[in-house]
Amino acid sequence: MEKKFITLSEAAGLLSLSKPTINRFIAQKEIPNYKVGKRRLFDPEDLVAWVKSHRDDKPKAKNKKKRK
Repeated sequence: MEKKFITLSEAAGLLSLSKPTINRFIAQKEIPNYKVGKRRLFDPEDLVAWVKSHRDDKPKAKNKKKRK
């Protein structure tokens, strides 16, 4: 089975994020990636798992009455 890796531009498109945002995550060592020479490559499956691990399941707060 051959894995297909994607480029920074493709990763940004897949995640609906800008390239500078992806680069910031890389600098913070937040997002899974591989460095090959000067290029960064991404495994799409790793990116999907990374997004799912950051899912926000917190219940939304109900509207509270404002105090006067």
